[in-house]
Amino acid sequence: MSHDAGLPGWSRRAWTWAGGLLIAAGAIAAYADSFRGAFQFDDMPALLDNATLRQLWPLWVPLSPPTGALTVSGRPVLNLSFALNYAISGYQPWSYHALNLLIHLGAGLALFGIIRRTLAGAGWPTREAGRADGLALAAALIWTVHPLQTESVTYIVQRAESLAGLFYLLTLYGFIRSVASATPLRARAWAAASVAACLLGVATKEIVVTAPVVVWLYDRTFVAGSAGGAWRARRGYYLALAATWLPLLALVAGTGWDRGSTSGFHVGVSWLGYWVTQGEAVARYIGLSLWPHPLAFDYGPSLLPRGAAWSLFVLLLAALAATLAGCWRGRPWAFLAGAAFLVLAPTSVMPGVLQFMAEHRLYLPLAAVSVGAVWVGERVLESSVASASARRRVSVLVVALVVAALGVGTAARNLAYRDDLLLWMDTVARRPESALAQANAGGALLARGRNAEAIGYCLEAVRLDPMKPNAHHNLGLAYENLGRQAEALREYAIAAWINPKLFYAQFREGRLLDRAGRFAEAERVLRLAIATAHDYAAAHASLGVALAGEGRAPAAVAAFERALQLDANQPEVEYDLGIARAGMSRAEEALAHYGRAVRLEPAYAEAQLNLG
Repeated sequence: MSHDAGLPGWSRRAWTWAGGLLIAAGAIAAYADSFRGAFQFDDMPALLDNATLRQLWPLWVPLSPPTGALTVSGRPVLNLSFALNYAISGYQPWSYHALNLLIHLGAGLALFGIIRRTLAGAGWPTREAGRADGLALAAALIWTVHPLQTESVTYIVQRAESLAGLFYLLTLYGFIRSVASATPLRARAWAAASVAACLLGVATKEIVVTAPVVVWLYDRTFVAGSAGGAWRARRGYYLALAATWLPLLALVAGTGWDRGSTSGFHVGVSWLGYWVTQGEAVARYIGLSLWPHPLAFDYGPSLLPRGAAWSLFVLLLAALAATLAGCWRGRPWAFLAGAAFLVLAPTSVMPGVLQFMAEHRLYLPLAAVSVGAVWVGERVLESSVASASARRRVSVLVVALVVAALGVGTAARNLAYRDDLLLWMDTVARRPESALAQANAGGALLARGRNAEAIGYCLEAVRLDPMKPNAHHNLGLAYENLGRQAEALREYAIAAWINPKLFYAQFREGRLLDRAGRFAEAERVLRLAIATAHDYAAAHASLGVALAGEGRAPAAVAAFERALQLDANQPEVEYDLGIARAGMSRAEEALAHYGRAVRLEPAYAEAQLNLG
């Protein structure tokens, strides 16, 4: 049956263009206000302090993101996309938001294509094929404008989720087009495009690891009719998809296998305890998908009583078992549920220390909820409205109202991202038990010089979760700003003790030790920071200060030169290198460094004095 059956006066091409334009209009309307959003939280270390973004050529520089626990670590394609933004607008956030919106729009269009081709295919009941375009448009629109997507679109660095989601969808879309192609050449071209999208996806975020399995499950359910049939018909294609796991392994290894001690079975989180929380997480995800209020940037710890948490975990296991049984029988609903579970699997199975749930994790699984909701709505209308024309009018009205309401909710949610203090205060108001929210509200106050207020939030964060390293780090910042150096050193040391790979806490501890003249201690701590983040320019610069203080001028020069190699825009390092060169009786080289320091910062009085 053709795509346009049951849609009088509309051709297939007309529906394609109309649907695409409506999705684009919905995305632009919902996210127009996102351009006012500021850089937030992980944007700072991953973007503003990331020297690899500041040049597009040679290409290996932006394709070599900093190591450690940054959002871009081990994700070269993501890092390259941010380097493109830096080339366009520097640190003006408008181009970052524009590309985020384009990525989300592309994902919405890819989803539209996947749904309409699936509903019109032989693997779905024939009565759905006649309404493929309308159902696909409704589901894709709902997914595109849903408020749950704001974290992946408006929060700049969470492009990690939306860009990986786009490549994930394109992997599946390329497969669908390949098996529907009329000629072998076109089929091979679409299959190659699918594999290329999967490769780009695994270099964007680790969740794409499950894309080959989802494609195989789709093939089994809607195309081949059996798991063995899918393998026999397309063995080479699946081997090519599976080959993308090899570069993914290398990228994960580059982050120490644990993303800076934030994720893994050895990071101090009970794997069983974490798994039990995922029952609550999935229940909340479903609830927020159907009623997206209230949303929070961080949901804090699980607060359910032990019995309730275990009950939800058992229900989750039952849902998984039912999904597996449905997939075995090739049920379309089971593909939706199975795909959602597979996308969630990397973050739900691997214990993490930062969050037990997060809105951005639902970016792709929300598609399954949207399709399911539209399909159930159609069944309800079929049973309650006899006339086909009346059903069409009612469905258009209902979808329009739902999309409008969701779009208004998204536009309102975007307002919270205008300012970091506003975002964290909103999160504290909604989830006061979140140590992360309390600590970062304190950090936002520190950035505004409101140190006394900041101390209160940071202390509350430590009280809520004494094992939250970020809480101790921000408390250390507050003490440092107030000149309470000993207390700041203690908090930085605690943060680094909790997470030995928290390099920025080690860096700040080392910098304070430098200032106190405790150079040997500073060297030890700074080398630990560099071991985790070997391309962290500021740590190399502070190490140079420590080595110079120990009287090891040649080693100090090497550390300063490494810092400048990583980030050439550091007048203080040029000045320190000039002092080190002068101490080695290399006056001409010292003059050159003082001159560069003055050119970088004309008001640098000490550099001007030494140059004179």
